[in-house]
Amino acid sequence: MSCHPPSSFSLKNGLTLMCVDQSKKIAADRWYVCVTVDVTIPVEKKWFDNKPLDDEQFRQIKGALGETVVFQQKKERHFISDENKGRIVKEIWDNALEMGMRYLSRDDFAAKYILKVFADQQGHRHK
Repeated sequence: MSCHPPSSFSLKNGLTLMCVDQSKKIAADRWYVCVTVDVTIPVEKKWFDNKPLDDEQFRQIKGALGETVVFQQKKERHFISDENKGRIVKEIWDNALEMGMRYLSRDDFAAKYILKVFADQQGHRHK
């Protein structure tokens, strides 16, 4: 599966993993390969069904974070030959799908990531 143009994959928790190939040719036969993988998470109370979070705590989180948070990873490789570019992009996409299946598609991923972003923004981590 290629990542060019943007590709998306629906995760079992209802989120969508998006893969975007932002690679650029840097010399006659060399590439800077850059692939971003992101999951946009709506900040919604439904993610916290299995976590103790009252309405006031949720209002504070949503007030601080807004409507969505984005989990994003950027994978880069430098000075890749023309002949290897496609293979490298495919490897990155395949690894992203594997991560999506194992980690990003977990039922508790959205709640945990929202809490992490909120804690980071507040200057501390929830335990």
